[in-house]
Amino acid sequence: MNSKAESFKNFVRENHPDVFRIEELEGDKQEAVVFRSTVGVQGQQLPLLVVIDTSVFAVIRVQICPQALNEAEPTALYQFLNEQNFSYKPFKFFLNSAGDLMLESCLLFTDEEVKSDEIYLMFQVIINYLNENYRGIMKMIWGGAEAKN
Repeated sequence: MNSKAESFKNFVRENHPDVFRIEELEGDKQEAVVFRSTVGVQGQQLPLLVVIDTSVFAVIRVQICPQALNEAEPTALYQFLNEQNFSYKPFKFFLNSAGDLMLESCLLFTDEEVKSDEIYLMFQVIINYLNENYRGIMKMIWGGAEAKN
């Protein structure tokens, strides 16, 4: 396991045991380690993962809605996501190849250890945003353009 992932694993085990399932990606050139969990938002358990590798980046990703693109009118959804991406600096929304709506934040760590408290601080920023906006996002997905009005 790379040293950055090891430092985050130690922090998690000391402070929040049993929160993450840890998976080392075999054969990955950057020695990526994936920390999987969920985040509770308005009665829903949304999949969350943290990817830490040997690069200077750590990624936090939350799956907001599976197959969101199949539910929404695409033009309205793309416009909504662009507005959200323009409005919020710490994270961005995107649709993956399956059409799942994802929220992602990329953190920069130049040392050999990640600053685990900064990862947890970003969790709080994301959770606060989702608690305030999750219903509106889901209305947008289920209702398309009508939900914006």
